[in-house]
Amino acid sequence: MPAWTLAVVPVAIGFLWLLFRTKQSHKKQQSTLSSEYFKGLNYLLNDEQGKALDVFVKLVESNWDTIDTHFTLGKIYRKNGEMDKAIKIHQGLIARPSLPEHYRSKILLELGYDYLGAGWFDRAEGLFKEVLIQDEKSKEARHNLILIYQQEKDWFKAIDIAVDLFSENQAVVGPMIAHYYCELADISRTKGDISQLENHARKALHYDASCVRATILLADQMKDSGEDRKAIKIYEDIEKQDAESMILVIDSLLGCYENLSSQDKLYEYLVALQDRHENLFLQNVIASVLERSEGKQSAIDYLSDKIKHQPSLAGLQKLVSYKARGIDADEVFDDLIAAISVMQKDSMGYRCQKCGFNTNTHYWLCPSCNHWGSVKPSVIESEQ
Repeated sequence: MPAWTLAVVPVAIGFLWLLFRTKQSHKKQQSTLSSEYFKGLNYLLNDEQGKALDVFVKLVESNWDTIDTHFTLGKIYRKNGEMDKAIKIHQGLIARPSLPEHYRSKILLELGYDYLGAGWFDRAEGLFKEVLIQDEKSKEARHNLILIYQQEKDWFKAIDIAVDLFSENQAVVGPMIAHYYCELADISRTKGDISQLENHARKALHYDASCVRATILLADQMKDSGEDRKAIKIYEDIEKQDAESMILVIDSLLGCYENLSSQDKLYEYLVALQDRHENLFLQNVIASVLERSEGKQSAIDYLSDKIKHQPSLAGLQKLVSYKARGIDADEVFDDLIAAISVMQKDSMGYRCQKCGFNTNTHYWLCPSCNHWGSVKPSVIESEQ
């Protein structure tokens, strides 16, 4: 069955609903509506969609109670990717001289969705702005403008629109605004504008105190400026925001401690961090720190003990690597290390907590569901 035939169902339902609403005293009007609707349905069934659209659009002018049926028809075309037909429906409605004013915003929104689906962002933007002129409280128009500006990476415009929604839904809008400011901070970092970088990052934290990305930006800047002690304090504050995200900064944190020659303090911090959160990833980090400060045997002893109580592929791979290194390892050892390495690669990565999208690369904006800050470090093996 062709996809367009699905449109017949809502049109027919709309027709029956309209007949039910039409009073018996308006039998002549009811007869006219019946005739025109059946004519339109016949065109649809014969795949003469152009003629069908002409009939339905003209029918609206005689009775605007039919407009919901047209909205449904337009959405079906849009869902099927037939943007030209959806656009024709909504353009036809908006052009009718008898259009009641209270329907105008709804039609403009639907036409805006059509343009978005067709990739005509500039036209969609103009329509959503027009809706806001008529109804400045339209959340739907604002959300769509935000999506357009986000797609175009026009972060200042996205912020301007989102700020108006912040007071109504801080939990959702706050993190969005924070990431927009972080995008601006990244741009400032590329330009070498440290003052603006810090300004944007702090604004991000104003709108979302738990924004890990903003904290990382500030800590990285301290580290790059040689302020290792300040950087360490900021990096370690991330644990209070989101302990899972400590994995994102562990290498930078190690670098700061090494610059200060504070291996003992680093070891104490990492052990305490693992005790608080039981993160399997930290096993190898701690082992590496022990190897540098006390020697390979201390690292082996530590991993051997940990693997007995908290087995992990990462820890096993590291342990085998230690034991194979420095001796006449044969091909069995080499193959074992390689196999474990592949298994470990498959079992560790990142997962979106909103849609479940899995990836080996970290994203601040989920490529699947377009949700900000939802892609978190994930050790799959710990869930098996």
